[in-house]
Amino acid sequence: MYSNLGSSLLTYWADFLQFVLPKSHPQKETPLMITKFYTPEELTEKIKERAFQLEMIDWVDTYLRPLENDAIYLQVCQDRRSTVQPFTTIAIKKILDVMEPFVILGTPAHELGHHVFDGFGGSAIISNDPFIAKAYHNEIDSAFFGAMLHDSSTGIQHRYIDNEWELNHGEIAAWIFYHITEGLAIEPIRRLTAYAIAAHPHMLKEMTVKNGGVRKPWNDKLFFYGDHPIRIAVWVTRWTDRLENGGDAAAMLPRHALASLDGARINGLDLTGVNWYSFKDSIKYLFVPNASIMEDQVLNQDGSPQIKDGQPVIMKSPSMLKHLQNYANSATAYPYSAYNQHDHRSPNMVSLMGWKTANSAELISKVTNRTEIPDFELFVQQMKMKSGYPNTQMTLDTIEMVRELWNHSSPEDQAHWAAGFEFAYVSYFDWLHFLTNQIAKATNPTIIAFQPLIPELMARVTKI
Repeated sequence: MYSNLGSSLLTYWADFLQFVLPKSHPQKETPLMITKFYTPEELTEKIKERAFQLEMIDWVDTYLRPLENDAIYLQVCQDRRSTVQPFTTIAIKKILDVMEPFVILGTPAHELGHHVFDGFGGSAIISNDPFIAKAYHNEIDSAFFGAMLHDSSTGIQHRYIDNEWELNHGEIAAWIFYHITEGLAIEPIRRLTAYAIAAHPHMLKEMTVKNGGVRKPWNDKLFFYGDHPIRIAVWVTRWTDRLENGGDAAAMLPRHALASLDGARINGLDLTGVNWYSFKDSIKYLFVPNASIMEDQVLNQDGSPQIKDGQPVIMKSPSMLKHLQNYANSATAYPYSAYNQHDHRSPNMVSLMGWKTANSAELISKVTNRTEIPDFELFVQQMKMKSGYPNTQMTLDTIEMVRELWNHSSPEDQAHWAAGFEFAYVSYFDWLHFLTNQIAKATNPTIIAFQPLIPELMARVTKI
């Protein structure tokens, strides 16, 4: 039914990108020298050593935690000599190139495609936003890199094994970025970017991790020095993550499906089990065709019901559509929550998130109210594109787990997703169009320098 949909949209994209984005004319430039860094494979093993973990913790405490002091943070924002030149296209590409070996190893929903969309989202937010334009240049540049590269550690320590010791994936990614970019950016930008990356998980309170250590939230207070907003790099980095979790069909639908199955696998779920529906796990409700919350009675190992305070213990599990609806609703919450408290300051963020929330509502309506013959392969294609080309074996395995889950759904439930999968596929290209149109309006020099790299990155998330 939709056999020509993908090819026609891809042809449209080739024509569109030639029109809206500038052609790249890279100038010759002498390569910058950088200190030899660990390979991803070396760092994966090194990070398991407690002595090395303690070194990383000490670095975080010594170089990043002091920036929680407003005066020190401001000083680093202002630390830019008049001789510092704006980033060129080649300078940006060098940083992306040294980070790519770490990025492409990312776990499902946090892999190359996520970084590409985060880069586009951050660039669209910054592009010509009047609020962000008032920030110091060091912070705007740091917001750009933090937005794109904040999840670059998930191939080193799996995203869903994040509570074993004191540093989480954000703080590990901060360490990687700061050290691997030595010689590729001035130190204040590397430091502010690392801070934004470390703070992006948005912890609201202290937590005790499995080894008994305590993990602390980061100071994310947005304040002003004259007209300059300070700590904007933290918020732009978080905003890009929220655009990837906007409750929409274009990005969050495939990401949520992949992340749910990947997280379940890490926690020992075996989809080849004889009695699938004995699993009291929310993923079995992924393809329920409405935004609802399911209730299951929690059982003991012997099959008897768990009782607490004389009452059965009930586990509430949202369907995928309910999960998406909750995220979309959080974007428009008022009074403002901890997460959307600064959205209104940025006209571009308001516009981009508005697209997401409207798309979410339309998806839920289509899935809930229409039934046809579904084409699950259309969703498979979207998951592959969203994950970034080439797909890792872990991503391909996870997509097959999503397929297995789909096959457990009833034909009646599956029929509701026909219009949803078609809408999601078209929305995927609509969202890319919306982002790149906004990036094309950029007045910020770093985003203008990034524009010639977009066609190559676009190809990585539109190829199957």
